[in-house]
Amino acid sequence: FTVMSCDNVRENGHVAKVAVLGLAQARDPQLAAWIEENVTFPCTMVDRIVPAATPETLQEIADQLGVYDPCAIACEPFRQWVIEDNFVNGRPDWDKVGAQFVADVVPFEMMKLRMLNGSHSFLAYLGYLGGYETIADTMTNPDYRKAAFALMMQEQAPTLSMPEGTDLNAYATLLIERFSNPSLRHRTWQIAMDGSQKLPQRLLDPVRLHLQNGGSWRHLALGVAGWMRYTQGVDEQGNAIDVVDPMLAEFQKINAQYQGADRVKALLGLSGIFADDLPQNADFVGAVTAAYQQLCERGARECVAAL
Repeated sequence: FTVMSCDNVRENGHVAKVAVLGLAQARDPQLAAWIEENVTFPCTMVDRIVPAATPETLQEIADQLGVYDPCAIACEPFRQWVIEDNFVNGRPDWDKVGAQFVADVVPFEMMKLRMLNGSHSFLAYLGYLGGYETIADTMTNPDYRKAAFALMMQEQAPTLSMPEGTDLNAYATLLIERFSNPSLRHRTWQIAMDGSQKLPQRLLDPVRLHLQNGGSWRHLALGVAGWMRYTQGVDEQGNAIDVVDPMLAEFQKINAQYQGADRVKALLGLSGIFADDLPQNADFVGAVTAAYQQLCERGARECVAAL
């Protein structure tokens, strides 16, 4: 039979297989061998923007339905489900109702991770610093719209290896449309959470590819600098930022000891985020330091407009 994962985890089928086989091996090696031979674990990728529910969201839903549901959510109309075509004894015809069956889900995961999630993080940090509460609010500024699209097409798309026929320009155009949905109220503050866990996959891995191949990555540099500026915990008006991150204590320690280029250097020393290679790359350090200093001097909106 087939065990199909629906969780929003990268290569979820592989994760499920390792977990199941590990438990089976501990119980009975013959059981593990049977599962290995007779069960498949297809990977899936799901994409639908579902912001964290706010009290206002819950009340709006209650007003429409006539009943209060503390577990209610609001989501966008768009939905995408990409499924690895790796089933035992056939499969349901879900492709007839919009699902995509593919030989390999990983390229689609990377497309979402870099083009959607990467631009989301870019907009979250620079949008919050620019005074925008939601992603849709950032999209009302033509400079942010232009920068997000350029990030996707000029700096993220070239790092992808997609199946023939994949239209990344159409995908990026659709993302801008989705980001512009004012009904979602997807807060920049929410997306900015846990940046230390998101930055490597969304922004830093693409930078590494550009450093290797000689591509342009100035939007990515500003995105990384935006994260650094955000973790200072004070916005451009001097108001406190509620930074939510498992490494917050380390950020606060750095904030108390360093400023300017020294602060950038100290943050780059967090190997759990930047590993050992990027802090040793003079081009990376120089570009991020320059972008950070520009953010501190000119502010987010002006820096985004200058891209």
